[in-house]
Amino acid sequence: MTAPGQGRHQAVFEDLPGIVRALVADHTPDLPVFKGLVVTGSDRMRLYLTAPDGSITYGADVIISHTGPGLLGGITAGYLENEYDQKPTDDPLCDVVVDLTRY
Repeated sequence: MTAPGQGRHQAVFEDLPGIVRALVADHTPDLPVFKGLVVTGSDRMRLYLTAPDGSITYGADVIISHTGPGLLGGITAGYLENEYDQKPTDDPLCDVVVDLTRY
């Protein structure tokens, strides 16, 4: 018998390698540097990315099942750097958090 939600958790972890590959493989010097991620819910995670100059580390909250070209486009289009979208955080791994769950 499968526990409730177990199938969804398995699907989330099946998606993660592709997400990480896309963030690392598409890196160029003028884009934020992928540092890691933490799964924060059944379909949510926080990506950690550092500004190209190393001045700030962003925590980007995303919905795992919605990740793909739109998310990468949001990161490369400068959504992380928009000060209006940055929220203070008590997360010791990042300086600010940006909600990218709409991508």
